[in-house]
Amino acid sequence: MTNAQIAETFELLADLLEFQGANSFRVRAYRNSARAIRDYHESIAALCETDPKRLESIDGIGESTAHKCVELVQTGSLKQLDELRAKVPESVLALLRIPGLGPKKAAALFHELKISSLDELRAACEAGQVRGLKGFGAKTEQAILDGMAIAAAANQRIYWADADQIADALREHLAACQGVRQLELAGSYRRGRETVGDLDVLVDSTNPAEVMDRFGQFPGVADVIGRGETKMSVRLGTGLQIDLRVVPAESF
Repeated sequence: MTNAQIAETFELLADLLEFQGANSFRVRAYRNSARAIRDYHESIAALCETDPKRLESIDGIGESTAHKCVELVQTGSLKQLDELRAKVPESVLALLRIPGLGPKKAAALFHELKISSLDELRAACEAGQVRGLKGFGAKTEQAILDGMAIAAAANQRIYWADADQIADALREHLAACQGVRQLELAGSYRRGRETVGDLDVLVDSTNPAEVMDRFGQFPGVADVIGRGETKMSVRLGTGLQIDLRVVPAESF
């Protein structure tokens, strides 16, 4: 699990806590932890396995966050985050990606106008309903409409640098599989685009089942979207989709 993946988990935890009106100090602590984890020069996952106590010496990471890092790395999930996600519709998370909206205003839209998706929010803005809420207004309503495209794109794409961390971890993970002879990342990641919508992995092997079994064990995999004889798609807990195709050497 990469530092970027761990940081994204804590950022989501902070967003959901703020959405539910949690103590602001607690929310800020998780945001600071996410920033510290993302910027740290060593692998947080490696420290969790070899020297977890050292995590507490990192500026921005306290005892509670250190324990959560270990839980996340060892189990692939956080119990606290799972409990929060069970209380908030998945579609609501897209609202949090609108520039300038934030968890508090997203909560107001959800609780007062029962808005839980981008489509519902767009309709409410176009109908002039949002401007009537306390703390909003006509300018805020228009700003939300202007940010819809950004939110939709953010819901599907991540920065290349973050994708690169995941790609490196995936390479290392699959390299441990004896059935892998060659491996390459394709698509927008290989072309070096500024943002990446998903990861496409091409593997040369005569044993697709072994490769796909190993692929499904990649840390952070939330669910398997589909699996065939030579193709397999998974979705990480962060929402990123990774597609694997296993081919013989002559097709590689």
